[in-house]
Amino acid sequence: ADGVGSKFATGPVVIQELIEPMITGQPYPIRGLVVYGVNLFHSIPNVPRTIEALKRLEFVLAIDVLPQEHLAWADIILPEATFLERYDELWVASHRTPYIALREPAVEPLPDTRPGWWIARELGMRLGLADYFAWSDIEEYLNTRLMSVGLSLEKLREAEGIFTWSGKPYLEDYGEGETPFPTPSGKIEIYSEALARAGFDPLPVYEPVEEPPPGYFRLLYGRHPLHTFGKTQNNPWLAEVYPENEVWINEEAAAALGLKTGDRVILENQDGVRSGPVRVRATPRIRKDAVYLVHGFGHRGSRLSRAEGRGASDNMLITRYRLDPISGGAGMRVNFVRLIREV
Repeated sequence: ADGVGSKFATGPVVIQELIEPMITGQPYPIRGLVVYGVNLFHSIPNVPRTIEALKRLEFVLAIDVLPQEHLAWADIILPEATFLERYDELWVASHRTPYIALREPAVEPLPDTRPGWWIARELGMRLGLADYFAWSDIEEYLNTRLMSVGLSLEKLREAEGIFTWSGKPYLEDYGEGETPFPTPSGKIEIYSEALARAGFDPLPVYEPVEEPPPGYFRLLYGRHPLHTFGKTQNNPWLAEVYPENEVWINEEAAAALGLKTGDRVILENQDGVRSGPVRVRATPRIRKDAVYLVHGFGHRGSRLSRAEGRGASDNMLITRYRLDPISGGAGMRVNFVRLIREV
């Protein structure tokens, strides 16, 4: 938490740094938490620390569409309608072709669930914040936003849900004195005067990274095109196609350990934290000093019937991280694991 601007040069709040104030009360106490659509135990490194923070909070509200593990720590759970059952905020993008996209419900929500916009508005109204919710329903809210660019829900629907504009993808598209670069010079800055004034290296300088200890591999993680973070592993159709992750390891490194594709192993990190069993995938498509996991697996929630115990959780093995002193960005590929054959 850096709302006081004391830790990072650019003063953001990174989610990892919200945990420590919940435990220590420094630089200011955090006593309550609203968790919306994120699995705390599959998103924030050092899961035991997150559990300790949840124990110390006075109040936790969780809003979700699935009975995920962290919901057991909530004082109140508000079940949300899924994305096919609700309106969402407009999706506005200023890419090469700028556009506004609409998400609206395809079916009615299941009983005892509500869309996120309804939950936010009702909480606000009951807390005396009616001035911030000067609209009666989501269609009125979206229409009010769209009016500022001469659009409406009706026009977006006529455009099949997405409205585009001509963008400015090339420098030649900008007139005299115009620039797409939000820098003091208006140019691409290789040498940063702002960083120099703040006491940082104005040019990028390589800093050597810690190497894996003997017998260990650097833990890498990434996404799978079928799954969204740790949210979709319980989906029956997606679970049928990709039900669990594998640990990728260089085929020569695997052979040196007496392992082959299909063998099941346990991963143990530098702090002694162990994963659940996971299959080996020996491949030449990875460095010899690293292993790789698809993110989002290894759930331990008993009500996630298709995802519980399937594969290994990369986040459970990430017990340490490094923070960039300028932006506060977290580097989490600084953990190491060894492979232990399952017995």
